[in-house]
Amino acid sequence: MIDLNTTFIWQLVNFFVLLYLLRKFLYGPVTEMLDKRSSKIESDLEEARRQKEEAKELKEQRQQQLKEARQKAQKIINEAEERGEERAEEIINDAEEEAARIKERRMAEIEQARQEAADELRREVSSISLQVAGKFLQQELDREDQEKIIESYLEELDEVQLGELG
Repeated sequence: MIDLNTTFIWQLVNFFVLLYLLRKFLYGPVTEMLDKRSSKIESDLEEARRQKEEAKELKEQRQQQLKEARQKAQKIINEAEERGEERAEEIINDAEEEAARIKERRMAEIEQARQEAADELRREVSSISLQVAGKFLQQELDREDQEKIIESYLEELDEVQLGELG
């Protein structure tokens, strides 16, 4: 049989008391500390995941804003180009209209100068024809006859010579 001595029992009691004390004062606080540490690590990891998601969302928002800003800038550039092209067309149209007006004025001036030259030529021809007619006829004609002869000569001259000026 087993002989149980008192020392062994006391050692066994001491061992259980020590286990109880270790469990109550050491194991409990250590476990609690480890649980707190584990909980803190998990919350830190969760916070890191949350911050990562926020950063990702912010990045996407910034990229979207950048994309919108680029689109807006391109739209502004396109509108400016369109306005520039419209303005260029306006300037060209104005220049063409001004050129047409200048051409019309020059044509009117040319026509006026031609008319003045024709009138001057008529006067010169009239004067010369009177002198020539006087020499050929060696006689004096009255004023009405001279005017008829001159008008007849000018009409022939208009048809032949002045027609070439026009």
